[in-house]
Order: sequence, then C-alpha cells, then structure tokens
Amino acid sequence: MLRATAAHLILLLAVSACATVPAAPDTSADSPAVSADKGNDPLRARLIGTWKLVAIRDRDAATGVETPAARAADGGQLIYTANGRLSVQIVRVGRAQQAPGSADGFSSYFGRWELLAAEGCVIHYQDGNLTVAQIGQAAKRYYSFDAAGWLSLATPPRKREDGRDISSVFVWERIP
Repeated sequence: MLRATAAHLILLLAVSACATVPAAPDTSADSPAVSADKGNDPLRARLIGTWKLVAIRDRDAATGVETPAARAADGGQLIYTANGRLSVQIVRVGRAQQAPGSADGFSSYFGRWELLAAEGCVIHYQDGNLTVAQIGQAAKRYYSFDAAGWLSLATPPRKREDGRDISSVFVWERIP
C-alpha cells in the first residue's frame, strides 16, 4: 500500500511540474503596451527581425553630413521581436586590443521597444545594460530605411567637445 501511495504521489508531482501557467503581463508604468492590433502595422512589421550592424556614422546636426565614426563597427546584432522585446550588442573596432576582462568597445542591452511612428522614432526601454548607469533608460532612436532596406537608427544630437551637435547613426542590415 505504501509503495502504491508513493508511486501515485511521484506521478502527481510529475504531472504538476509539467503544467504551465501563463505569465502575468507586465503592467508596470514604464512598460509599453503591446496589443494584438500592432501586429498589423506594416512599419512595425518591417522592424521586426534580426539585424547585423554594418556601420556606425557621425551625423552633423547642422549640415546633415555623415562621416565614419571614430570607432567604427566591428560587428553587432539587433533583434526586435513581435511581442515588443529587443536585444542589442555592438562591438567596435579595436576591441581585440583591450585588456582581458575589459568591456571597452562592447555595448549590450536588452528590454522592450515601442514604435512612435508619428515622431519617426523607436524607444528602447533598457531593462538591462552592460553600463549600469543606463539601466532603466528610455533611449530614443530615429529610424529610416534606405533603398536597399537597411535600417538606420540615429541617436538624438548631443554636443561634442568641439561644440558641434552630433548624432550617432547605427546602420543595420536584415539577417534573412
């Protein structure tokens, strides 16, 4: 009788462990809503996918002229998912020469994204970031697509040491 009860208990525990409970939606104030109707937005659908970094440029806010960034792209990946999640990793040229254990030349963050088409931008809500001070940041990225379908994401302009307002432009190619 004891063996039957123990076997029954093990079976009951095994079945319970296999049961799945849907996760509660994130209802925090800073979490953008991801509704089912957003899946029909062609612009949003155009962003969803996996992208590889092909270039980093500096854009002069006064002239619009773009030049290669001082620390060019050596690689990177951006992922936008349909349920509003994102992941970004960027490696800059020269990283291999850094001291072991150094994060210099490497950027990485993950979180949620929200398309603000009326403003021409995407907001990256950084739930986690290699740079601790940027955790929780809502980073605005102005988007554009070129004729080849490459995605450019530009930061808002900021004043550099030389007094010029410069945007960093990250150029991404979709990975099929």
